[in-house]
Amino acid sequence: MAGGARQITEVLAEGEVPLWVHPEWRERFPWLVQGTTGRGREDEPFDLGLSGAQPVGQAVDRWRRLRAASGLDVVAHSRQVHAADLWIHREVGAPGIQVMDGFDGHITDRRGLLITVGVADCVPVSVIDPATSVVAMLHAGWRGTAAGIVERAIHRMVESWQAAPEGMHVHCGPAICGECYEVGPEVHEAVNPGFPVPEGRANIDVRASIVRRVMELGVPAENVTVSTHCTRCGEPDFFSHRGGSKARQMGVLGMVERR
Repeated sequence: MAGGARQITEVLAEGEVPLWVHPEWRERFPWLVQGTTGRGREDEPFDLGLSGAQPVGQAVDRWRRLRAASGLDVVAHSRQVHAADLWIHREVGAPGIQVMDGFDGHITDRRGLLITVGVADCVPVSVIDPATSVVAMLHAGWRGTAAGIVERAIHRMVESWQAAPEGMHVHCGPAICGECYEVGPEVHEAVNPGFPVPEGRANIDVRASIVRRVMELGVPAENVTVSTHCTRCGEPDFFSHRGGSKARQMGVLGMVERR
């Protein structure tokens, strides 16, 4: 277990879009659309990156397929800057694909909106509060984690919706694992302040740091889960930046009408 959280293995949902979903959440929260897109077909990878070398038309077509598969009217995404700025979506907007600028996290209580973050080793963090129907989708690399993006999102949910951390559920999706992620001492110091800092390069588990941070805010251990999937080691289902890929998968989260 990473930092005391339970480990779960996402399962591939049925359909033409390669979406790996949290099996417990799928059963417990049928009003939730959630998961992380995967690599998909070998001959036509499901790359959703909008800033790489692939033709934009191909990427947008995949975004349209993702939107259709979600059953939600609007998909929101943002150019990410590895920081901790959040955007609160208080309106769904016109049907289609909405591309914003400069945010690494999204929060909403609106139904019919799919909020997304792009990852390829960084951690897609999903936060949900069933009591207030508020959800957050966060891009947490080491910089965002060090800047407190997850804590900021939880604080905003508490301040704006009176959500209680004790009732929240947090999932750290497919990302590079601690055994594959070797970084310098400055990263260790930033991600795990107050902990011993190695003298040279050493492995770090960013998801374990996120788990510790959310539990310190009061999210119960039984409500915190971590994916068993590593995007780097022996994992053909996801893109990995450290593995040499320029492609991107998406962490996605949204709400339909409660059933």
